[in-house]
Amino acid sequence: MGATLENAMVTDWPEDGSGVLWQAPVGGRSTPIVMDGRVFMIAPAGGNETLHERIVCLDADTGKMIWEHHINVFHTDIVENRLGWTSVVGDPETGNVYAHGTGGQMICLSRDGKLLWQHSLTETFGRSSGYGGRLQTPIIDEDRVIISFTYILTQWGTGKKKAGHRYYAFDKRTGDVAWWAQPGDKPLNTTYSAPVVTVVDGQRLLVAGNADGNVYGMKARTGEKVWTFKLSKGGLNSSAVADGKYVYISHSEENISGTVMGRVVCIDASGKGDITETGEVWRADGLQVGYSSPALANGRLYAVTNSATMHCLDAKTGQSYWSESMGRVAKGSPTATADGYIYYGEVNAHFHILKDAGDHCEMISTKEFTREDEIVIEVNGTPAVANGRVYFMNNDATYCLGSRDAKAMPLPIPSMMAEVPADTKTPSSLLVVPAEATLYPGETLKLAAQLYDNHGVLIASPDVVWEVAGTRGSIKSDGSFSADAANAFSAGIVTATYGKLKAQSRIRVSPRLPIEENFDDMKVGTQPPGWIGVDAKTKLVDKDGSVVFQKMALRPSAKYMRMRAFATSPIPTGYTVEVDMRGELKPGKRPTLPDMGIINARYKMIMLGRDKQLRLVTYSPIPRVQKDIDFVMEPDVWYRGKLSVDIRDGKAIVRGKVWPKDSAEPGSWTIEMTDPLPNTEGSPGLYAYSKGATVSRPGAPIFFDNYRVTKND
Repeated sequence: MGATLENAMVTDWPEDGSGVLWQAPVGGRSTPIVMDGRVFMIAPAGGNETLHERIVCLDADTGKMIWEHHINVFHTDIVENRLGWTSVVGDPETGNVYAHGTGGQMICLSRDGKLLWQHSLTETFGRSSGYGGRLQTPIIDEDRVIISFTYILTQWGTGKKKAGHRYYAFDKRTGDVAWWAQPGDKPLNTTYSAPVVTVVDGQRLLVAGNADGNVYGMKARTGEKVWTFKLSKGGLNSSAVADGKYVYISHSEENISGTVMGRVVCIDASGKGDITETGEVWRADGLQVGYSSPALANGRLYAVTNSATMHCLDAKTGQSYWSESMGRVAKGSPTATADGYIYYGEVNAHFHILKDAGDHCEMISTKEFTREDEIVIEVNGTPAVANGRVYFMNNDATYCLGSRDAKAMPLPIPSMMAEVPADTKTPSSLLVVPAEATLYPGETLKLAAQLYDNHGVLIASPDVVWEVAGTRGSIKSDGSFSADAANAFSAGIVTATYGKLKAQSRIRVSPRLPIEENFDDMKVGTQPPGWIGVDAKTKLVDKDGSVVFQKMALRPSAKYMRMRAFATSPIPTGYTVEVDMRGELKPGKRPTLPDMGIINARYKMIMLGRDKQLRLVTYSPIPRVQKDIDFVMEPDVWYRGKLSVDIRDGKAIVRGKVWPKDSAEPGSWTIEMTDPLPNTEGSPGLYAYSKGATVSRPGAPIFFDNYRVTKND
């Protein structure tokens, strides 16, 4: 809510610096959290060849480092100065900390920094990220950790909705997929709005701003859509805050109605269906609050525009009480106390302490951050308040404001409204858990059906009728699914039926190494089953009497022109990927060759057709580590490529070679590089970029065949 039940113990920032309890050399752009005497955050680490992210745990009393967990960055277009965009979330019940890394890692750590489980959202679930750094922060609700991401292309068992903004609920203890939902239309851009949970008329709802510009209310335990509120012609970045049935959210783009830009709105979340007209309680047009999320405290809503002007509005009516300019640029959100003090960090190196004085604002203190080397300091996160202290980060350090004598304040967490009792006589929906999984051949997975009432309350785990389609395997009446022993790719759905209710789980089977795939046994016109990142831009085709894998080039946008295809979930580094590749010229007056290559353990070897080079690279936007050599790719020629990665003495040895397929394999490697910060795992796959696509003409086509993955000796 952007608020605390505590009264302010920090009421100014003395010029002599006496208000700073400690300062730790951990800088970043996110929001710290405070839990059980510790401060947790995500932040950039290292530089140049060793640039990465780390999850940090500090002592809340002293600022001393307790532990840090390091994570590499890969498979993203997000640039260097946007690392550490998301914030971590803590679970008071288990003490666990959850983080979403820029490379797509969804990580669960214990209070003491032990890795409990993780997922690669990009390689396993198809997450995509733009260059601007907009990524979603996870939230905790009951036994679920919920994260969302955009522009997924995962091809099987999703119906007609392929690319979109999808929400995943993971079991917070095991990482199993509890449910996934895709309530909206085509994303308008990447976003970072985090959901909020509230109880409305006895029903537990997950309320989320979406990349399609709408706000959605979903049943929190099942992901079922309850209502839609159409708000903006651009994706939503600010997160909603809720007070019972009232939901507050904002944006700074074009409104779906009217001519002004930006809107703050209060929504009555008790409706169903399209509530755009019926659910609006009040609006404040012209307030471009697009990045900072509103804070709700003491019956007032505090909203900060993109140009860093804070507006104080009556939460019930939208009446404006006052506004206060705090600088030029706003990204983080305000935090308000029970007695009306407000803490805010403005991007351009300012931290403010304000006081809501009723009909006006009092600016109590302003601290400006500077460095002798004149490096720009930014404040992008939101202050956290705990036990009379204020914690926040700028990109240079983490600060704790307050007194060393401050004592813990055991204030109760506000309870939500009561939920209605379970209606055991009227089942409304069915779930299968896990809702999505990847198996190896011969492995067994226990599936379970869950029955929910109309309010999304679990009422039973019924006996159901099971059916398997697409995935190679069989299922017993108790829900035990056994993958076929054949070492082959397959993907499909397992359906549970209970009366008229049905539910599905997406199951894929990925072969163990060695993998030998010539695509000849696959159906022309489809994609390799279970591969991630291939739908809508690839297909299997007949070429010269053989079935080959084609990267199409029909749409002039980066997400369709480029392909990062992942054949399996991440596996430990220490393997070699081989494939035949053929690039053809783009037809037309300006013939252009494509780029094509291999992915191995989050490293890429790319044949750059137009640039006449062969490249090894990881984390391309910097690049963190890269090696180029001259290489001329001829059109309409089948090449054989081989990329091998090993870890020796704490470094990754990346080696590749490319040669015409009808020639003998070279005895030595064509290109080599060493990475001092090795990727210790990653999915094997293929890379392609079809240059030259326009609205009227396709780009340069690419073909792959005889794909092979083997363990290194």
